[in-house]
Amino acid sequence: MQLQSRFNNHQFTKDIIQTTADFIDRTFDTNFGEIPSKLPQMPIDQLDLFAKQSLQNKYLIVVTMLNEEQFQGKLIKDVNQNKYIMQINSGFYKIIELTDLKSINLARSI
Repeated sequence: MQLQSRFNNHQFTKDIIQTTADFIDRTFDTNFGEIPSKLPQMPIDQLDLFAKQSLQNKYLIVVTMLNEEQFQGKLIKDVNQNKYIMQINSGFYKIIELTDLKSINLARSI
């Protein structure tokens, strides 16, 4: 009788551990050492619309890349439907591809 009781307690302990581990996996971020992304990538159609509006209205924008780099400037030319040239300052330009962007945010209108 005691042997059966030990087996049941052991199985009960395994079940509790497994249930707790599953709860932690579903609930908490366990990617230690990595900065979790706060925003998912905007849909490409929305990025395209924001880029066109920013170019047309000469808005000062902040773009966030997929690797979390951010650049502030204005779009000065469209190379094609998915590529734009962004002026960061008077001597620094960056080619921006919409597929590499996470988001476009308005800094202010000029």
